[in-house]
Amino acid sequence: MLIRLATDADATRWHTLRLEALQTNPEAFGSSYEEERDMSPATLAARFNDPLNCIWVAEETDQLLGTATARREAFVKSAHRTNLYAMYVTPKARHRGLGRQLAQAAITSARNNLGADWLQLSVNCDNLAACQLYIQLGFVNMGFRPDSLRIDNQSFDEYHMALDLRATPEAQA
Repeated sequence: MLIRLATDADATRWHTLRLEALQTNPEAFGSSYEEERDMSPATLAARFNDPLNCIWVAEETDQLLGTATARREAFVKSAHRTNLYAMYVTPKARHRGLGRQLAQAAITSARNNLGADWLQLSVNCDNLAACQLYIQLGFVNMGFRPDSLRIDNQSFDEYHMALDLRATPEAQA
């Protein structure tokens, strides 16, 4: 398994994986399949060429099995914060540690490539595996948002979590 930064050459395969994520676990993402299925090549390319983004992928035998994005805040007053989002591992590759590896890659890039002091995320409260992973990686709960997302009139709550990147990397391994 190779965990690496995505490149422009991955855009089409990444978009296919992203659409799978939006269909498989719609409750985990703020966007929807319908909103992203017809994304233009230019919009897609902009994600990969944005210097505030570090898009990570898990690849095995030329197939993308997971992804995570670290995105630094754009405004000067909040540029010390980076967000972890678009985290997904395809169901056939789950329970192999890919989520942990992708999250650790995002942590490293937030700290070293994006120069952030904090990495923050939102996670569906019902996704116990993801919540547990983030806690194991050192994230702490900093809030709760009831009714954060709605899908077909079903409400989903989210935890907001943060990781202090100024702590030593060893403390977060």
